[in-house]
Amino acid sequence: MTTELLEIMQKDIKRCEDAQSSNEGTRRLYQALIAKYNGIFEGFEKDIPTSGKAAFGGGEFNYRPELNAIKEKLELLIVTDNDKDPLFNFKVMYEDDLESLKKAISDAENRETPESAKLQLYKDVTAKYHPYIPKLSDGLYDYIQAYAFYDDVSGESLFHNLKQVYNKMLSFKALGYPSLKETVPQSVPMVQITNTNENKVDVNISFSDVRKEIENMSALPDAEIEEILYKINELEKIVKSSDRKSKKWENAKGIVKWIADKGVDVGIALLPLLLQIK
Repeated sequence: MTTELLEIMQKDIKRCEDAQSSNEGTRRLYQALIAKYNGIFEGFEKDIPTSGKAAFGGGEFNYRPELNAIKEKLELLIVTDNDKDPLFNFKVMYEDDLESLKKAISDAENRETPESAKLQLYKDVTAKYHPYIPKLSDGLYDYIQAYAFYDDVSGESLFHNLKQVYNKMLSFKALGYPSLKETVPQSVPMVQITNTNENKVDVNISFSDVRKEIENMSALPDAEIEEILYKINELEKIVKSSDRKSKKWENAKGIVKWIADKGVDVGIALLPLLLQIK
């Protein structure tokens, strides 16, 4: 189960709960949810009642019991998927922190999030992930190596550090959380939380699409655009090579590190290409 799907399911659970106050719209919601989840989970509608009854006086159909059954089934699916992967809760937390970092970086003027909250976020994520993400502290302002201590930063230094941590976390995720796998017994399956949808829709991003996206980044100087396009060409050669997957990742390490040092927009654009290494 992807984090995107998990978020959708949680929102639909809330919709089912909110619909319990009135019959209005319950039939449409029921039909929409059944259609959606039949396409994701085979046989989802099995054991879901379909006996919606019209209200007295020709009012809206009452599908509240059916929506309650859908809610319970979605909750069960989430719990079941959780049990399959011992790192599931970690990955959900990780995704939440990535989203918080993304919002903090996007709010450069501190209009929505005060700098004090951004500093606390920085302290929290570095404390959580320093033991697991190699070289997380590299290139950060006011990191005291002798004590492995992330000192307080502010202004441009804080903004720089947040971007660095965000991109390194993206790269760590794209590599499949390598150091975490060592903490899990080999017999235990791991669920890979990604940004791809599990309903079999092809969301593959082509190299040409990313090149066009980079070329349209008007905020970047021409020299930087040329550098990024060169790295994309290098990565494409690695992806299309006949080398084993492990060898491809070895060859791509330099590009992964380079991506981690770039801005958020560039990192988001290029990371899907890394996921094409198979």
